[in-house]
Amino acid sequence: MLFIGFILLIASLVVKFGPLSVATTGILDSPASAKVMRPDADSMRQWLSYILLVGMGGALYPQAIQRIYASRSGKTLRHSLAGMAVLQVFATLIAVIAGIYAIALIPGLEGVQADQALMRIFRLIQEDSLFGYWLVVILFAAIISAMMSTADSALLTISSMVTKDVYGGYFHGNASQAELTRVGKLCSWALIVFLVWLAIMLKDKASLISLIDRKFDILVQLAPAFMLGIRWGKLQAGPVVLGLVTGLAVSLALAFGPFGFVTGGKIWGFHPGLYGLFINLCIAVGGSLLLYNPGQQGSRH
Repeated sequence: MLFIGFILLIASLVVKFGPLSVATTGILDSPASAKVMRPDADSMRQWLSYILLVGMGGALYPQAIQRIYASRSGKTLRHSLAGMAVLQVFATLIAVIAGIYAIALIPGLEGVQADQALMRIFRLIQEDSLFGYWLVVILFAAIISAMMSTADSALLTISSMVTKDVYGGYFHGNASQAELTRVGKLCSWALIVFLVWLAIMLKDKASLISLIDRKFDILVQLAPAFMLGIRWGKLQAGPVVLGLVTGLAVSLALAFGPFGFVTGGKIWGFHPGLYGLFINLCIAVGGSLLLYNPGQQGSRH
């Protein structure tokens, strides 16, 4: 539905407003012309920061990892990952094109208001014709379905960690499956209530891109544990946990501290999560080398 719907969306934009070159020319003649000009050094550093942050953090999405475990076979998994790689690029490209049309057609979308860009484009298409109306309805249904799929996977992952690793591991090791299920549901509901409250509180205070930045600042701290853990046999658990906690603390301190509010969360164009990741990596690797015992490793094998 998303694949076909996005193709029809771009076709509708081209028919109604002209090709992408017309939108780009309109932006060049507007106060937003800097958005389509060649980026300066700071902008290029920001793009490099996003490539590193999203490249590593996106590979560690818990809902994506959960679906890997749900695959029926290796063949199914390979086909799914191959299709996902293509569709992710396609969906992102369509979103960028729609954003370019939004900048040209709906000036003044800055900060929190920029989150309305796609919805404003949908409204223009919906008001154009009966076909456009139903196209937007179907696209809304597909987008909400994708969001629900991601949300329920994340909730299942979090509730599973709380019930299995925390409640069952430290408080009630003999808990039955029914009790663990009940605790998991309570955890999911508590998390939903908290997130709804947080969304209401941040509705007019934080843009979607700023929330995504903070999400990847946190998520990328898992990179040493996963990416080194499957390739480097000398990695030790203690330094990894210490590095993860330290990297997370540094990232949040830089993002929400006084310096973060002045710089918009980025230092020299790079996200605070990358600075935290560097410290995280140094602690994980350095501590593992100090604690590594070849004799103990050999006897363990």
